[in-house]
Amino acid sequence: MSKVLVVEDDSDIRRLLEIRLARMGHTVISVPSADDAQEAIRRYGVPDLVVLDIVMHGTSGLELLRELRSSPEAQDLPVILLTARDLQEDQRVARELHAHLMQKPIEAASLNRVLDQVLSAS
Repeated sequence: MSKVLVVEDDSDIRRLLEIRLARMGHTVISVPSADDAQEAIRRYGVPDLVVLDIVMHGTSGLELLRELRSSPEAQDLPVILLTARDLQEDQRVARELHAHLMQKPIEAASLNRVLDQVLSAS
């Protein structure tokens, strides 16, 4: 399956995503911050997919995504942005940065559907 990088500062949500993605057969690298995500990419290489929380302490998920998009090796990297907010601005930015947006809480069936959609498009 795919190597998935999960970047989520809420440890409960991060663990839930780890479990769901591993059960689906994916290799999961899970980190709590944008800085840790950058280190994981340096250490393990660019993943097949990033699941990225928008609102995090320190560097936001959107800032990290902008940095990733500026890198040639991660320019087309599939990304699923997670948000608890219901803002049209988040939807606009997700489209602009070529990322899929999912609302929290995340249901297993929705996650499966979106993962299939995003990974098959890449």
